[in-house]
Amino acid sequence: MRQGLLAAWPVALGYFPVAVAFGMAGAGAGLAPWAVQLLSLLVFAGASQFAFLGLLAEGASPWLATGMALLLNLRHAFYGPALRPYLAGHPLLAFFLTDEVFAVALKFLPGLPQTARTGFFLGLGLGAYLAWNLGTLLGVFGATRLKGLPGVGEGLSFALPALFSLLALPHLRNPVALGAGLLAFALHLLGQTAWGLVLAGVLGFLWRRP
Repeated sequence: MRQGLLAAWPVALGYFPVAVAFGMAGAGAGLAPWAVQLLSLLVFAGASQFAFLGLLAEGASPWLATGMALLLNLRHAFYGPALRPYLAGHPLLAFFLTDEVFAVALKFLPGLPQTARTGFFLGLGLGAYLAWNLGTLLGVFGATRLKGLPGVGEGLSFALPALFSLLALPHLRNPVALGAGLLAFALHLLGQTAWGLVLAGVLGFLWRRP
């Protein structure tokens, strides 16, 4: 687990500012602080949480907001099969599976002994989870003061895309990942971002690694 916690620091470093932004957004949307924190504790999915908040702010029903958040998380269905050879038999670990945790896990797990893989993934997931929830806590209770700092909003919104780009770079040497990424990017340019993500996942799942 210690090795996983150490490997989690780049993820935690990227998650923390984005979680602060989420906490600030939740406070700005008028949700009770405990409700914002509970979302981070129980959901632990940044894009889904932001979508949930946005829909609630637009007046959508909580059921619709929850449904959209679940749809956004469907992409994780493609992550599970990729990690299954290394973590088979531990379905509860899926709670810690995020885009960035997946990228780091896929890089390190194949090189670890079978007996160390579960502990590594648990440490990695816990590190990311703690950073996300501590950031949410700071954002919720420090929202008023943080909004007054110059450049805070722009910096927080840029942190997560920059982090994911850095984590994805090593995987571009894999032709399967490169092909799936190019497909997603091409469809994004055509205005079909959602379909691009789905089809890239299918391509990566079906295309055997050479």
